Amino acid sequence: MSSQPDINGLLRDMHAQIQVLTTQLTEIQVLTTQLAELQANPPAVTPSVEKFNKKVEVVTDPGAFKGDRAQFAEWWIKLQIWVKANWDAFADDFEVATAVLSRLKGPVAGRYTQVRLQECYTAGVWPTWDDLKVEIKKYFRPQAERDWACWQICSFKQGNMRTDDFVTRFLALSIQGGLGNEHAVEPLERNVNPHIAEQLYLQDMRNENLSQAAEEVRKIAL
Repeated sequence: MSSQPDINGLLRDMHAQIQVLTTQLTEIQVLTTQLAELQANPPAVTPSVEKFNKKVEVVTDPGAFKGDRAQFAEWWIKLQIWVKANWDAFADDFEVATAVLSRLKGPVAGRYTQVRLQECYTAGVWPTWDDLKVEIKKYFRPQAERDWACWQICSFKQGNMRTDDFVTRFLALSIQGGLGNEHAVEPLERNVNPHIAEQLYLQDMRNENLSQAAEEVRKIAL
């Protein structure tokens, strides 16, 4: 009997995941907009406000990640926004690391947390937030999902799709594939409607930042 995996079933599962991520990304974009507004006009905080567990939160705590890798992308983005919103409440790398690692639960993620906390405690050295982001993303984002998303993003044409829908799905794929600006902006310009791509050049609206490039595409489509 053949032991090869059910490729069609895997692709169907991946397609379902990207549809979920598309919906989730829309919610995350709303959170990001709210965060930007709050950063521009921060609420008044009295000096008596204590650490992050008692701070008035401007972004909802994303809660725990329990090891379901299909949910990792959504949880990970929300966690990063939460850390950014509460950054001033963390005194040092120890507080950031413990706040983040304590939200990793379940048989796999919880075991990872236990090992990392023990290692850090024994060595007396705690990872910076930048190093921890790289470590967690590398450990929990499934390689097959990244490879599939990278393949999809290269062939994902706008066609007759509404520009807002195309951009939202494109950004979801870029997040799922872990693509940086240098790898995602070019496919965005190449796969968007040719008329929009032409205007990006003619109006000198190209941008090396993916989120900004996506916003320029939306502006042209208006």
